[in-house]
Parts: sequence; C-alpha cells; structure tokens
Amino acid sequence: METNDAQKTMGVITLALVANGSISANADVPFWVVVSAASAIALGTYTGGWRIIRTMGTRIIKMDPAQGFSAQGAGAAVILTSSHFGFPLSTTQVISGGIMGAGAGKSVSAVRWGVAGNIAVAWLLTLPASALIGAGTYEVSSLFGSGAAGPVVISVLALMATAGAFVRRLQQGPPAVRGVGQ
Repeated sequence: METNDAQKTMGVITLALVANGSISANADVPFWVVVSAASAIALGTYTGGWRIIRTMGTRIIKMDPAQGFSAQGAGAAVILTSSHFGFPLSTTQVISGGIMGAGAGKSVSAVRWGVAGNIAVAWLLTLPASALIGAGTYEVSSLFGSGAAGPVVISVLALMATAGAFVRRLQQGPPAVRGVGQ
C-alpha cells in the first residue's frame, strides 16, 4: 500500500512506461523512476514547502499544540484508512481539512475562511492547469519525433527553469528576513 505522494508519481510514470511499451506490465518500478520522483518531491518541498507549512500552521488558524495534534491525528487516520482500502488521495488536502476541522472545533470564527477558500480555488484550478501543461509538454516533445530527444529537451528546460527559480529564491534571502522591517 502506498501512502505517499512520491509513490503516486512513480505509479503514473511507470504506467506511462507500460503504456509506451518501454517496460512490461509486471515489471518492477525502474530505479531511475524512484530516484526521479523522490528528487522532485524533495526539491519541491525544499523550494516551496515552507509556504505550505506557514499557510497550514499560521494562516488558516492560529494553531495551538492541541489543535496541531488533533489535525495530524485526523490526517493520519484518514490517510492510513484510505491506503488500507486502496483509495488515492491528496495528503495536503487531508491535512488542510484536518487543520480547518481542528480550528472549527475550537470556534468556527477561528478559521480564516477566506484563506481556506483560496486554497479550494487553487485545488479546482490544479486539474485544468495540469492538463494544459501536459498538452503543451506533449506538443513540444512531439516536435522532436517519437525518440528520446523530446523528453530530454523538456527535461533540460524544466531543470533550467527550476534552477532559475532556485537562484532567484536564494537571492531573495531567507523567508523570515524578507518581511522584517517592511
């Protein structure tokens, strides 16, 4: 049973490899897929994860330790139960719901519902945005034929964009320092 976002990513990549005929349906997940998915999740957490943590911990509700425990306990129960039955889910959405529930349990007015609404809108936009990015990626990749050149070009462009974002992030300084004195 898989309970992590990286495993879902590995499943999608492996499914694409099976559909393409690159590997057989009963083959193990290739090692490079494991490394790629783990690296992407780690890099994403490193470059933008602090924003999500800050939003979850301070912007939806002003969380005290009991609320944090309640939200994490509820999230763990939902994730493990879902995994037991084989249902996929978003861990971020589960934890967000747990945090909102923990805040609403204390007082409905304790939850900043505007922030929660912004999160819900972002979730709704994720699917069509992903579809558009996937379609664009396919179109650019298909310009290079059916070989490896298209995916290599897309990968290099994605790495360059990530490196550019990383450099820009480093130039801005630590998040706690940016907001001081402004």
